[in-house]
Amino acid sequence: MNISDIREKLFSTKSKDRLRAAKEIGKQCLKELSEDILDAYKNEIRDTRTWQTQVALIESLGIIDNKEALSFVEPIVTENKEHDAITGAAAEAYVRLTRKSINDSKPVVELLRFGNYSVLNGCLNPLGYDRMMPNDDEIKELLRLCWNLNEKKERGLTDPRYGIAAACAGWKENLTQDFLHHCLATADKDTPLTYVSENSLKRKYVRLR
Repeated sequence: MNISDIREKLFSTKSKDRLRAAKEIGKQCLKELSEDILDAYKNEIRDTRTWQTQVALIESLGIIDNKEALSFVEPIVTENKEHDAITGAAAEAYVRLTRKSINDSKPVVELLRFGNYSVLNGCLNPLGYDRMMPNDDEIKELLRLCWNLNEKKERGLTDPRYGIAAACAGWKENLTQDFLHHCLATADKDTPLTYVSENSLKRKYVRLR
C-alpha cells in the first residue's frame, strides 16, 4: 500500500481496513502520517468493541514517536488494568514516548516498579523490539526487577520476560547468562520465552514481529 491507500484505509468504515492501516504505519514507521493516525485514534476510542484496532494504533503511535499521543497513553498506563491488551500497548508506547534516547531504560524501570501484568508485559517489549542498549548499571537493575516476573502471570498468558530476554542477545554475557538460564528453568513450557532465551544465549537476535 502507498501513503494515499494507507491514509484512506485509516478512516475506512471497515474496522479490518483501519486495523491494517494502523499496523502498516508502524511497520513502515510512516512519521508523515503522524497527525492522521492520532486523529484516527481519537475516532477509534469512541467504540470499545474495536480494541484490536486501538492496540495497533497505540503501538504505531509509539513507534513513530508521536509525542502528542502521550496525553492519551499515560492515563491508560496509570489506570494499570491487570489483563488488558490496550494497557499493554499503552505501556509499550509510553516507554518509547518518554525515553530520552533509544538506550534510555528509565521509563521501563519506572513501570516495572508499579505495574500489573499488562503494564509489565508491555513495557519490556521495546527492550527487545528496538534492541535497546542501556548502560551496565541499568541492565543489572532491569534484570533484578525482572528475575521472577513469571510469578506475575497466570496460566495461558505469555511470560512478561519475553522482551527483556530477547534484548539480552546484545548485552554483555557476564551480565545476562544467569538471567537467561533462570528464564529457561522457569519458563514452564512458554515457547516464545524459551525460543528467545536460547537464541540470546547464542548471542542471536530473533525477529519479534
